Amino acid sequence: MSAITKKLSFLFILIFSMSAHAAPVVFTDSAAFNTAIGGYTKSTMNFDSNAAGSLIAEGGTLGGITFNYPTLASFGVTMQIVTGSPTTSSPNFLGTDDGGLFQAGDGFSLSFAASHAIGMFFISADPIFDDDIGLTVNSTTASLMVSDAIALDAVNNAYFLGIVDDTNTFNSVEVSSLSCGGCFLYNVDDIITATTSSNSVPTPSVIWLLVAGLIPMLRNIKAKS
Repeated sequence: MSAITKKLSFLFILIFSMSAHAAPVVFTDSAAFNTAIGGYTKSTMNFDSNAAGSLIAEGGTLGGITFNYPTLASFGVTMQIVTGSPTTSSPNFLGTDDGGLFQAGDGFSLSFAASHAIGMFFISADPIFDDDIGLTVNSTTASLMVSDAIALDAVNNAYFLGIVDDTNTFNSVEVSSLSCGGCFLYNVDDIITATTSSNSVPTPSVIWLLVAGLIPMLRNIKAKS
């Protein structure tokens, strides 16, 4: 293989690796998620700076996050900042005005500024099984894993779900839970959104410079042929 051919091969591989879309990564371990976003710009909604009992209307925005829950709202249920139960960052968490907690089968979506990562905790004192709660971005879903539960006390456990896409941004996430007639209750806390540095994703101008580097080589090959 000639030197020019080797250089061409290297540049083609480099361009492909920079322009290819990396697959989103799912997390059920908060420590691993935090390590993955260690260099990101991060924002956490922990509900502790808001008064317990405050309501978040359907389509309402708090801390840069818009809360959408049309099905719950159709039953007269409103999201509420609640206190009084163990959670991952005391004292407040996200629940509802229907007994304070979400029920199995409840779902909602969140909208926010373009991000590369989303994560949050789900807390329950009830028996929960793998996949009972899911966090979905586009076609990627992180599903609850019982083996990664964090014990908050003798009965309450916290479960983390997160998704990181260091190539593409997204601005919404869907939360779903098993529909089983309210067979478990849960709350939500510490909603994390994060973005990478703008320098971490290849820009079209960078890729164009690499392509431009191919032109002289292609001319040399043509001249020798």
